[in-house]
Amino acid sequence: MRARLAGTLASLSLVAMPSLAAAHDGGAADVSPGSVRTHGHTAKLAELRDVTRPYQSGPGGGWTTQVFDLAGITCITDPAGRGAMGIHFVDVVSLLDGQVDRLSPEALIYEPGTGGSLTLIAAEYLVLADAWDAGHANPPILYGQRFARVAEGNRYGLPAFYELHVWHEKANPNGTFTDWNPEVQC
Repeated sequence: MRARLAGTLASLSLVAMPSLAAAHDGGAADVSPGSVRTHGHTAKLAELRDVTRPYQSGPGGGWTTQVFDLAGITCITDPAGRGAMGIHFVDVVSLLDGQVDRLSPEALIYEPGTGGSLTLIAAEYLVLADAWDAGHANPPILYGQRFARVAEGNRYGLPAFYELHVWHEKANPNGTFTDWNPEVQC
């Protein structure tokens, strides 16, 4: 399955692949909407900002695979009108490793600007559910937040995966760890 997914992701990346992490129809289960608190993780979020600083105005490093959904959407907005996520760039190697590393998120999320410019606004941690579940009894937890599970048959055509958004660059009035940000414009 890993080879099939890697092949699928590689093929899709050649045609400007859609956002894996982008539009899920849910959020992190343990986040209270309306709270923008960082839940005591201010120093850890500052470390994440330091790690992603070189990518403020565009992806690089491993985060070069732009993802879009099966409908070809690249800048993800919530169909229910709760906000947007932005444009995701994924590090495929990190996605396929079955691990969660606080200083190496699987996706960087950008807000589009004038003239095609991009501004880093968030990070997303992703792990394929089968890979994670093979060695763990519970979903991953990072920054005190339980990852949301996105079921197979999702809009990306991917097997089930776990995800957690972290709005480390652009404040989210719905909460630092909530999927949809009403301040993001696509």
